Amino acid sequence: MPNAELHPRKQAVLKAVVTEFTVTAVPVGSQQLATRHFVNLSPATIRNELSELGELGYLVQPHTSAGRVPTDRGYRYFVDFLMEVEPVPRPIDSYVREQLAAAPPEVPALVERVATVLAQVTRNAAVASTPHGSRPRIKHLDLVSLEGAEILIVLLVEGNLLRQSVVELSRPVTQAELTRLANKLNRRLAGREREELRRRQAALGPDLETEVLGHLDRMLDRFERGGESLALHDGVRNLLRQPEFAEAARLHEVLEVLEESRHLASLLQDLVADSDLEIVIGSENQTSQLRSCTLVLTTYGPTRQLRGVLGVVGPTRMDYGQVVARLRTVAHRASERMAEACA
Repeated sequence: MPNAELHPRKQAVLKAVVTEFTVTAVPVGSQQLATRHFVNLSPATIRNELSELGELGYLVQPHTSAGRVPTDRGYRYFVDFLMEVEPVPRPIDSYVREQLAAAPPEVPALVERVATVLAQVTRNAAVASTPHGSRPRIKHLDLVSLEGAEILIVLLVEGNLLRQSVVELSRPVTQAELTRLANKLNRRLAGREREELRRRQAALGPDLETEVLGHLDRMLDRFERGGESLALHDGVRNLLRQPEFAEAARLHEVLEVLEESRHLASLLQDLVADSDLEIVIGSENQTSQLRSCTLVLTTYGPTRQLRGVLGVVGPTRMDYGQVVARLRTVAHRASERMAEACA
């Protein structure tokens, strides 16, 4: 854990190094700091502060004659104690609002638009998982006959989140039977939670309704555990513009994680937990492929019960104050748009 009791001058020097390095991606020297940030300090005094910050683990010197760059520990101190969240410019806020207002109401398409907008306004890669909840309410059900004893269950839960599953029944059934059963279940289960479904299942004998209720129960179980939640990503091209990802091998490692959408959704959910904002920097990542990255994560969704994770993936050399502000703006606007779509 970084020491919050750094001397104010060391704090100022560390903040200046992070600020300069974020913009230039070039190790920061004492002369540069003296010229741009500390006109009342001599380069020798600044060099001494840089050296001591290095000994404390906040900065590192890539080469003997080079300037300093922040370590993961240095970025952590900056984020925890020195970061200033920047106001979001009005044109950026208007762009976010307009793009999401024009997004399709269907959840998968809306989540895709959210990820795209976030990538554009943060100039990093963006990830977004579809919202899911611990106690989903059934909104509508359709049953479709396929071949033989196979049927398609189409389940719409609160929040307009659609789940589909092909299951095999114990016997073939006609579409007319399925339609009657779907109408019956919609009358009795609409707006109800999984517990009501289980009570009804327990009260019935072994018939078609009981069998379908069992499949519905398993679908809702997967939904509650987040197993049906997928993560979308956008903005990988933004990573290509960063010198940290000039090496193809390093970029490939990050892409491996981003492309595994179900694993990514689970990872994001674990990272953010119940936190309003989570920033995971470099070596703090438990996933080895992401240890050259920072993840900035928050939650969003139409209700408190239905939440997904929205985040930014970029190099540790990130404009943290700007990214945090824009992430929160997109999350807020996305939540508003989803609530409208669910109304």
